[in-house]
Amino acid sequence: MVGVQGCSSSGTVSAPTHSATGPLSTPVATSASTTATAPDTTATSSPNSADASSSVSSDASNSSGGWTPTGGLTKALPVDRVVNPDQTVVVTYPKGAQPDHALTIQLKATHNGDKIVIALHATNNSGQKISLLTGMFGSAEVVDGQGNTLNFEEFDNNWTLKGGDNDGYIKPDSPLAGNIVVDAPASGSTLNMWWDQALGYDQIILVRDIPITG
Repeated sequence: MVGVQGCSSSGTVSAPTHSATGPLSTPVATSASTTATAPDTTATSSPNSADASSSVSSDASNSSGGWTPTGGLTKALPVDRVVNPDQTVVVTYPKGAQPDHALTIQLKATHNGDKIVIALHATNNSGQKISLLTGMFGSAEVVDGQGNTLNFEEFDNNWTLKGGDNDGYIKPDSPLAGNIVVDAPASGSTLNMWWDQALGYDQIILVRDIPITG
């Protein structure tokens, strides 16, 4: 199993920095208790079964919101996006694929004091090599609704994200699951998250407008 805990520096908005070796870096294994859990895949609706109370966007990069992606983020991979009634965001890639032939990412963000705990569960049935490493050794970034960077807090006790193989890739029998902790935004009720080395070194998966609950 691959843990994805690492060390994060605090501070103001900064440009993304990543490991020089990309998704083939070996993350540091973690073991921590948790007060929040990743969404249950058996209880969360897929984009093909969401009811009328869910909001659907065919492309997360075109979702509404105050922040406008720029640069390479404007070329994020097309995905299907569903917001379930419990405010869990479900994204599937490739766009239009059935869940048993897709990468499925579930994210739910919840306030925890001055932090946000993001429960994540990702299953990869796409047949492609996909890495969603997060933290010191990953390529993920989180920003608030205005595009301000939210620093990762990898050593928070609620950080429990684990999964994938020894090279950091998600396999069908080894989902990536657990909690990520980031600083809470100064204002606003949504955040945005992306991985800019999800497929290879230049294919971006972007999840827009993740509601913050609690």
